Amino acid sequence: MSEVSYQLAENVLFQKVADETVILEPNTGEYFTLNAIGTFMVELFQAGHTQTEVINAVLEKYQAEQAEVTQDINELVTQMLKQGLLIIAEPQS
Repeated sequence: MSEVSYQLAENVLFQKVADETVILEPNTGEYFTLNAIGTFMVELFQAGHTQTEVINAVLEKYQAEQAEVTQDINELVTQMLKQGLLIIAEPQS
C-alpha cells in the first residue's frame, strides 16, 4: 500500500454543488467533477491522510471490494495529477 499523501494544488477551486463536487484549475480552465465517494477521498487527502488511510476509510464507510477501491483511487489520483489539480503533499514532520 502507499504511504504517499496528496493535496489539491494551491490555485484550484473546490466547490460542492448538489450531489457532486467541481474542482477547477483557473489558469487552464480544466475542471473535474467528483461524485460523493470521490469527494470523500479528496477531502481525506486534504486532511493529510495517506493513500492507504484513504483506502481504509473508504472501505469502512462504503461496502466495497478493496481491489475496486484501490483501482478507483489510483485512477482518480492519476487523472487529477495529470490535470494539475492534485499534487504530492510534503511529508509532515
